[in-house]
Parts: sequence; C-alpha cells; structure tokens
Amino acid sequence: MSWDAMAAIGQMLGSVAVLVTLVYLAIQVRHARAEAGRALSQGRGEALRDIFAQQRDERINRLTLKATAALRGPTHPFTTALVDQAGFTLEDASLLLWNQIAWWNYFLQIIPRVDELPAMERTQFEVPIRSQYGQAGVGRLFFETYIKPIGHPDAVRYIESVLAQPGPTSTGVKSP
Repeated sequence: MSWDAMAAIGQMLGSVAVLVTLVYLAIQVRHARAEAGRALSQGRGEALRDIFAQQRDERINRLTLKATAALRGPTHPFTTALVDQAGFTLEDASLLLWNQIAWWNYFLQIIPRVDELPAMERTQFEVPIRSQYGQAGVGRLFFETYIKPIGHPDAVRYIESVLAQPGPTSTGVKSP
C-alpha cells in the first residue's frame, strides 16, 4: 500500500471521527439546553412559592387588601364568590385564594413534563388534581374562576382531560 493510499484512508477516518464528534456535541448541547430549561422552571417555581408564602402571611394579606380597597382595585371573582356564597371575610377568602394559587403553581411546574413521569408518579400527581378540581368545593370554584379564564390553554386542556378520566381521588371516591 502506498503512502498516498494510507493518507487517504487516514483522512477518511479523520473525517468520520470529526462527524461522530459533531453529532455527539449536538446531542450534548440539546441535553444541556433541556437541563437549563428545567433548572429555570424549577427556580421560577421556587421563587413563586416564596412569594405566595409571603402573600399568605396574614399581615401582608391584610395590607394588600387595604391598599387594593383604597386604590379601588378589583376583587377577584374567587374571593367575591367565597364572601358572597360562603360567608367568608375578605381576608380569609384572599388567604384561600393565595393557597389555591400556590397549588396551581405546583401543578404548573409538573404539567409540561408530565409525560416524563413514571406511571406510578403520574397517577399520584393526578389524584390531587381530580380531588381538587373535579369535585364541588373550593378547588372547583378556583378552577372555574381562575384557571379556566386565565390559565394557559394547554394546562387547562390537560386538567380537563384528567378530570374526564375516571380515577381515584385523595378521598377514595371515584371522580365523575
């Protein structure tokens, strides 16, 4: 075999090695982007949980309501319904609103990646959704007055699809 033939074979093997390396790097970049997106989403969720925890502090809640009333701000339909239909004080209804928003934020962190959950974890994730939004009560009121009007359409469709499937709830009662 001549040196020219060996050089051509070496160049061809080098080209294949470069191609394999580029494919590998492209895969690594894609995985790194996905992980960065997950980390950003998790950081956002943690920050929102902190904010919601502060808002559920009775003193902060009272100040927020006082300022909103003084500035003639609107009352959310959820809190209005609790005040009008359940006899709640505005402060208690507002605290419950923030609690429901915190739950919704938790669900929103998982919904985009629900297909990545193992079957057992997905079932355990969907049980509180059915319990919270599939039965009459505070959660259903929140779903109708907060999630449906302003929630992302994909998230609303996901919740509605979970509610449409029969399954267990945390109370042990099958969803309708």
